[in-house]
Amino acid sequence: MNLEFDPTKLPYKFVDSPSDAKSAFEDLLKEEVISVDTECTGLDPYNSKILLIQIGKKDMAYVFDARKIDCDTLKPLLEDPKKLKVLQNAKFDYEMLKAHCGITLNNIFDSMLAERILTCGLERSNSLAAIAEKHTGLSLDKDIRKTFEGLITQVNEQQVRYAALDVLILFPVFKRQWELLQKEDLVKVAKLEFGVVRVVGEMELKGLCINSSKWRKIIRELEKKRDETASKIQETIRPLYKVQQMGLFGGSADVLNLNSQPQLLDLFNNKLNIDIGSTGDSVLETVKHPVADLIREYRGHEKLISAFGESILEKVNKKTGRIHPDFQQIGADTGRFSCSNPNFQQIPRESEVAPFRSCFVPAEGYKYVVADYSSMEMRIVADLTGDERLIKAFEKDWDVHSATAALMFNKEYSSDFKKKYPDLRQTSKNINFGLVYGMGPGRLGMMIGVDAATAKGYMDKYFETFKNVKIWLDSASKLAVRNGYSMTPIGRKRWYLMPDKSDPNYDKIIASIERQGKNHPIQGANADATKYSLVFLFDRLKKEGVDGAITHTVHDEIVCEVREDQANDWAKIQQEEMERGARVFMKHCPPKAQAVVGDVWEH
Repeated sequence: MNLEFDPTKLPYKFVDSPSDAKSAFEDLLKEEVISVDTECTGLDPYNSKILLIQIGKKDMAYVFDARKIDCDTLKPLLEDPKKLKVLQNAKFDYEMLKAHCGITLNNIFDSMLAERILTCGLERSNSLAAIAEKHTGLSLDKDIRKTFEGLITQVNEQQVRYAALDVLILFPVFKRQWELLQKEDLVKVAKLEFGVVRVVGEMELKGLCINSSKWRKIIRELEKKRDETASKIQETIRPLYKVQQMGLFGGSADVLNLNSQPQLLDLFNNKLNIDIGSTGDSVLETVKHPVADLIREYRGHEKLISAFGESILEKVNKKTGRIHPDFQQIGADTGRFSCSNPNFQQIPRESEVAPFRSCFVPAEGYKYVVADYSSMEMRIVADLTGDERLIKAFEKDWDVHSATAALMFNKEYSSDFKKKYPDLRQTSKNINFGLVYGMGPGRLGMMIGVDAATAKGYMDKYFETFKNVKIWLDSASKLAVRNGYSMTPIGRKRWYLMPDKSDPNYDKIIASIERQGKNHPIQGANADATKYSLVFLFDRLKKEGVDGAITHTVHDEIVCEVREDQANDWAKIQQEEMERGARVFMKHCPPKAQAVVGDVWEH
């Protein structure tokens, strides 16, 4: 690609005086599109400093020394809604500029997100170096970036050149990505994702409060239960072992290491005479023996302790006293969020054993408004398939699993169906959820305790009852294979690498693509609804002048922290806006969001 600049003679100006800043500002003010970047001493907006602010146009980069230039000089330019700002990983710069300069970026084009949208499903790097080489052929030396970490001296010429190139290269990248987004009909998806950037930036800056003492108490209880379960296992299997050893402080020693795969295999294969090839959870789940159940219980406790121990409390920011997770907007190929540092999506929901969510609390004088969608994936299935029976169940606000069971097994629906026919409802529920993940008869049978043939009979009955669902699922799987991608109602695509027919794993790979072809339009649509809702809620908070903020989102749940005297009114608005977010594409089946106001993160 032809560049607007000569990489060997970079056109840039280092700006470190008020007069130069004014001149640069006036020049940039003429542009409709500018590129923006920052170089900082670290990644944490609360514990790092901005060293450089780079703003570019096609043929010139201005590198502002943030330690010498008043940020207010740049505020009108960077906050001008008419100017498109092109950035790489815009969330980072949004947070840095907001935290240190009080600048709120808007009208964003994020080249990292654009590349992710263009390559979802394909294993491609979204780094600036990879994107630049792909779209321009220019190789970037990113090693210099490390020299900014903890820097307290003046920047050198090499660092300034590096910073300048980062904004200059964004123009040809932007040009090519925009062409591809238009070609693939992904502009609508891109605009949605770019709109979500500011929401995510504000969420991460806001963070969450945590009740540390309550958290530690839960961990101690889990450790106690883990140790009790471990003791039960040792006592149960002790008679199977001939050699009995004494413990260091008296009593019997453990007869095996519960975390040792070889020792556990020996236990099952040679002591219990249960032939298994592995001791993974999916295998032990099929073993009908109390020891298998106890080992799974032990592992469950151990997993919670290791995932949510003191390490979570170490994430509390010393300056804010809050935890600030890292949200990835397109963390999954379906378009769903992912979360890390810490991973909030792993925190159990409605768990009596480990009520970790109850440890997250709003600030004093505020309430949490927690809202999520009701049976959203099944509502999306009803909407996509146009199945009148499913749509009717949702229109009447029936329990969808009871309604599908009633239709499948020729029973009359009633509000107490769950109590009358718990097994039928559970079978229906497992099939409903299994649809989204392409579950087969074998897995269904294992979940409801029947053989694969019986489970297949249930699935056949389900599809006889809901013929449109079967037609849509078959069509979605075939389209994914034929087109090489699947698509959500708003046009979000997930691509698939098609195998060569000579590939020995051809059938297996095709079957996987068919499963994902069914799953992606459903889960991806759910992600789209949540993201539209985030944008609508963000704008509505400002419009209504509400003293509150969006703190986090997990799957299709959105949590806001709102001043207590405004919380109940906001809960109604939050429900409305989340349903509005889904109605962007749901035209047949009514979406439903439910919000609760409380003092902890629970729903």
